[in-house]
Amino acid sequence: MGDTRTDKRATMVFVMHNHQPAGNFEHVFRESFDRAYRPTVELLWQYEAIHASLHYTGPLLEWIEANEPSFLDLLKKMVDRGQIEILGGGFFEPIFCWLRPEDQRRQVDLMRRHLRERFGQGEGEGFWLAERVWETDLPARLASLGLSCAPLDDHHFHLAGISDDRLHGYYTVSWEGHPLKIFPISKDLRYLIPFRPPDVLLSFLDRQARGGKILTYADDGEKFGVWPATYKWVWEEGYLEHLFSQLNAQSGWLRVASMGEIARECPPTGIAVLPNASYTEMMEWALPAKVGHTYHQWVEKWEREGGNEDLRTLFRGGIFENFLVKYPDVHRLYHRMLLTGHFIAEAYPGTTPPDAVLLPYLRAQGNDVYWHGLFGGLYLSNLRHEAYRSLLESERALEEAGKLPVPTMLSGDFDADGSEDHFVRTRCYNLWITPGRGASVLELDDRTTSFHLTNTLTRQEESYHIRFREEVARRSQQGQAGGNSDGIPSIHDMAPTTGTEELAGMVYDRRPRRAFSEGVSQEGAPVADLLGGGSVFLLDLGEVPARLEKAGNDSLRFSLEGTLEGLPLRLIKEYRFLADSFSVGYRLESPGTSTFPDPWKGKRLWVEIPLTLLAGHDSGRTLSVDGRPGSSFWDETGDDGEVTGYQGEDTWSKTAFRVLLSGSDRFVHGPIETVSLSEAGLEKTFQGSLFMQGFSLDRLFGEGGSITVVCGPDARSLVHA
Repeated sequence: MGDTRTDKRATMVFVMHNHQPAGNFEHVFRESFDRAYRPTVELLWQYEAIHASLHYTGPLLEWIEANEPSFLDLLKKMVDRGQIEILGGGFFEPIFCWLRPEDQRRQVDLMRRHLRERFGQGEGEGFWLAERVWETDLPARLASLGLSCAPLDDHHFHLAGISDDRLHGYYTVSWEGHPLKIFPISKDLRYLIPFRPPDVLLSFLDRQARGGKILTYADDGEKFGVWPATYKWVWEEGYLEHLFSQLNAQSGWLRVASMGEIARECPPTGIAVLPNASYTEMMEWALPAKVGHTYHQWVEKWEREGGNEDLRTLFRGGIFENFLVKYPDVHRLYHRMLLTGHFIAEAYPGTTPPDAVLLPYLRAQGNDVYWHGLFGGLYLSNLRHEAYRSLLESERALEEAGKLPVPTMLSGDFDADGSEDHFVRTRCYNLWITPGRGASVLELDDRTTSFHLTNTLTRQEESYHIRFREEVARRSQQGQAGGNSDGIPSIHDMAPTTGTEELAGMVYDRRPRRAFSEGVSQEGAPVADLLGGGSVFLLDLGEVPARLEKAGNDSLRFSLEGTLEGLPLRLIKEYRFLADSFSVGYRLESPGTSTFPDPWKGKRLWVEIPLTLLAGHDSGRTLSVDGRPGSSFWDETGDDGEVTGYQGEDTWSKTAFRVLLSGSDRFVHGPIETVSLSEAGLEKTFQGSLFMQGFSLDRLFGEGGSITVVCGPDARSLVHA
């Protein structure tokens, strides 16, 4: 396709993506704004010849509007003088291909509404694709929404067999006759800016873009002052001012442009059909831990030994959708979001729901809690809390509008795992019961405060755990490697400096942690083993399919079967539901005998209940155990004999619960902690507490036992009684 441009300079398209997720801490918004977002734009304002495409996600735009509205005025001036364009997309930064078509439109329309009101931009805008997660049919979905052009990684194009020497300008990428203009992002530029000196960047552009080629840089704005070690380099040592000054000085042969300018002025480089993909690091993170580690080692070896570039198309990794399988907590949240969407669709068929219903639901679609790479994401309990809180707020608005029946019990395969679930809703709580996994509880919410009480996390091995152990072993043999003064390392290349102690005590769960999962152990099992990953159990009933024996309007009775000490075991498990509480009763049988089997003596059934009030060591979030003086923090460990109950309270959200025990003769609790990366290395993160209620088998064989959970106002009154 002929190039009719009159401007034949080398061109770098400059795209900056700025994002903070809904539910992030106020101080993170403030620090990111002060250290990166504001100074970058204020410096860019001084260089009118440097053009750019800037993207701000919805939660960040809302924060700026509320706290720094003059910053939006500056952006508007830059739009008006033609220096920048503001990119659209999904307002709450969702993964588009995970959404129903109507939610894709709602997210785009909400962002478009904000851009029109603040910047005067509207139809046909360029957009940012969250985490650059692409599926082949996305053009058919997004072009019809009025979106036109976006940056995608060169990795997407490599997987389509397109070589680096052809990755310039933009490509027409279509499906079902709907085209998008897609700019291939240069990974080289992503790793040069802002981590290497400007002269290295200019040398690269001189080699690769002379003769009128167009290369695209697109990456996170947080790189310019928020990422580890970047503030000192970018601002105190003057990297960005030096970069802009150099780009401006080289304008005779080098142009810095926005995507929109190039899309209007230039014909496409060619056409392409792109496979399902994301950026290279994401496709590694999506793999299971051990496979991901093997893949990482293989890629490092290939790069170290100068492998054949023609083989790059084979470097595929995983797909983003695999996070639904890799992390059971992602699978649960995603399908919970879909369930709320189903409630909304039933309540407003063919019409637009009111904002009180729709906006919280859309907020819960923000991508951050649906994956985990090196930092944060799913591992941040405050972000998970915000997602669940938003879904519960949406459902509360439905109820207040008379569109959500309360109380009710629904049955269906709500998480698409092939087995029927039961969803109980009362005025005070939600309870999601999954018979396919021991009739355990996937979700317990306090509906009166929109608090997801079982918002804990399954402890899993990560590929960076494996890599860290190997790196520590290597360093102990070879000594510390020297630093590189020629720039700073990317976050992906930073070597760990701490974490040996954290990983040494790390335990991994053998199965997902769910409330009211059961297992049998010896009576004298140590506390550490009971709070560990489940290996203490002689019989684990948490994954045993339960048989529904009887269903009533306010009760469900299940039976679970297994073998203990060579003898058949049947556990009868019955849920009973009241408006403000529910109880779970237990009875034990051994089919074929009416007497308690001798081999079962000295053994105990444990009922797991993982719960959280978010903070592990906060005076506003306390735990009290009957018979124990005072209260304790949530990150403390306890081992008691027979107790009648315990309770938790969060004075910030006004959430409280009370658990009553009947027949339990041992009670153990302790923190659930994960190990994830931070700027300094690996560190432990509090994810909630695991409460273990023990019942001697001989007691359950006779009179049985029960656990009652009280939520809502009645729980708060009991806590303060």
